[in-house]
Amino acid sequence: MRILLVVCVAVCIGIFGGCSQKQYFEPKDISLKAEFSHKLPSSIVSTSRVGALLQNLEVLDTFGNIDIELTRNQRFLGREGTYYLVQDGCGALLFIDASTKTQSEFAFEKCIVSAKISPQGSANTLIALVSADNSVIVYDVNTKREVFSQKLANITAINTLAATPVFEKDKIIFPTLDGKLVIFDIPSNTLVRDILIQSDKFFNNIIYLAVKNDLMIAATTKRISAIIDNSKTFNYDGDFRDLLLYKDKLYVLNNDGKILELDHTLKLLREVNLEYARLHGIVIRNNTLYTLERNKYLIELSLESFLPVVYKIDLPSKKPIFYTDDTLFYDRFYKRF
Repeated sequence: MRILLVVCVAVCIGIFGGCSQKQYFEPKDISLKAEFSHKLPSSIVSTSRVGALLQNLEVLDTFGNIDIELTRNQRFLGREGTYYLVQDGCGALLFIDASTKTQSEFAFEKCIVSAKISPQGSANTLIALVSADNSVIVYDVNTKREVFSQKLANITAINTLAATPVFEKDKIIFPTLDGKLVIFDIPSNTLVRDILIQSDKFFNNIIYLAVKNDLMIAATTKRISAIIDNSKTFNYDGDFRDLLLYKDKLYVLNNDGKILELDHTLKLLREVNLEYARLHGIVIRNNTLYTLERNKYLIELSLESFLPVVYKIDLPSKKPIFYTDDTLFYDRFYKRF
């Protein structure tokens, strides 16, 4: 089965009637302008949840740092402290300890979609992996061997925003590509639970996973689930592009231009409708949410008033977007908040 790695899905709304009918976000009376005045050393060529690859093969990570450079065909899979994980094509995994300048190599024959290294200081350094054929895998760095692997249901497409696994106490929570969470118990080396988020056949990857105290938030592009105390589950359905948990509230970018605020039980608290807006990236700083509308506008949304302010920006067309906790990156330009 062919696995389609989806970088961008462009749908012509007027496929039968002509693309000229496609509608765009057109704010009125825009007098404010925002500048993306800072520059990266090179343009972004591809992005994931954990980093952005630059044209010069340097990697921009989720902390906004550029500390590692790849060779051709290598892919950055994540960072934990001074540990880095890289894959050579769809082959060997490279575990790099930047503090000791050492590198371990693990033989491998699958493309990895998402990965997570256990927190530094753990008794055993483990790597949790989700592969492109929807397998969940655990590697032990100390023994240099695979300690667990299980193939899950077949899938048809992969979203570049696929969520990464989460280490939580003695468990690993894997976000699968077929709309589930599977929970791995480290001491017993077994899968102890699976949680179905969404059962759609297509584009059913888990795109977001966050764990905070007794709250777990997981989402596909069609459903958000909040699991509280491992027992109570709340769902919210829609058409989602991205989301972010912030101070026990969830902020959601919809594909129809809405920005939603939900509580921890997914009750809708507030929303703002930016008709026909295509929103990308979500940064919250100083109680203010920032997102980009294509390459034309920066949206600033106060979390106190929930009133948006729209800024005109001047950026190249159709370039990759990446964001960290405090910065929006577009092509080779960025703005820190």
